[in-house]
Amino acid sequence: MYNLINNKNRMEHTPVRVSVCSQKGGVGKSSLTVLVASWLHYVMKRNVLVVDCDFPQWSIHTQRERELHVLEHSDYFKLMLLRQFRSSQRKLWPVVKTTPAEALDDAERFMAQERYAAELVLFDLPGTVGTEGVFSLACNMDYLFIPLKADKMVVESSLGFIHNLRQVVFKRSDRLREVRLFWTMVDRRERTPLYDRYTEAIERLGIHLLTTRIAYRSKFNKELLADGAGIGRSTLLAAERSFARDAGIEALAQEIRTLVIPE
Repeated sequence: MYNLINNKNRMEHTPVRVSVCSQKGGVGKSSLTVLVASWLHYVMKRNVLVVDCDFPQWSIHTQRERELHVLEHSDYFKLMLLRQFRSSQRKLWPVVKTTPAEALDDAERFMAQERYAAELVLFDLPGTVGTEGVFSLACNMDYLFIPLKADKMVVESSLGFIHNLRQVVFKRSDRLREVRLFWTMVDRRERTPLYDRYTEAIERLGIHLLTTRIAYRSKFNKELLADGAGIGRSTLLAAERSFARDAGIEALAQEIRTLVIPE
């Protein structure tokens, strides 16, 4: 199914490891991982592998199973999937269900067995940093992207998380290239200066932010549903273009790709 490269190219290929991670619940790290993975893979045509090590709920793997079940009973979504394949020639991005301690080995084993040339491997880490293997896995990432909500408790918690990363991960890792924050769940009713003040304070600490801000939209958590209500977050289909553009998913995927896979 994923036989995309020959043996010689597989031996020479080194994918970029990326994680949208947070120790703070409710900021949408798993939803963002799915949305970005689908846009990068189905629209931007980059080979993506998602490693779901968000033990024990494995929300991305579970969503994929739910969506495949919906697909079995929906001619509407079968047609949409067929249209997507005809226009993009992209099969489904694969998802590996594992634990933080086994994530790297399981990802490498999958790519070797399936001969799948992933350009980006997106790791969905648990929200609890105390979970076995999380810090070790973070040390083996190339890039960490941390979603940030304009809430005092979330900001302080996230800055504390980055402090721990600096104290533990950066001292132990010779691979991690960069950690960047980005604003998510932005409400249009909130004043822009609020984000500007937070951004200025964060950057004074020597922490960089992505320029993209993710706006909150109702489709952000809308899965592929049997009633055909529209495509938001899906592992099978890219988000609708109007939603992806309006919410900032398209811009986020483009900014991440430009940063991690420069042409």
